[in-house]
Amino acid sequence: MRLLPLRPIHAKNPPMEDMIIELQEALAHQSDEISQLSKELYTQQREVADLRDLVKKLETKLKAFAEGQDDGAGNLQDEPPPPHY
Repeated sequence: MRLLPLRPIHAKNPPMEDMIIELQEALAHQSDEISQLSKELYTQQREVADLRDLVKKLETKLKAFAEGQDDGAGNLQDEPPPPHY
């Protein structure tokens, strides 16, 4: 949270006008903060969606591997045992 600078006591504006100026400054800062938070939220939502897609793909591959239908590695039972040293 940003703190607004204090106005000098000898300000030329009437007190009500000073309050309005301070409120306008606060509103401007809040608008900037909301805009930044909105951009960050959008970025995080995209990342979450990408991660969900990745998890679904990994679940599909894991299920296929568990069922022996993995296209990438083949069937491990058909491979010869590794040589012993």
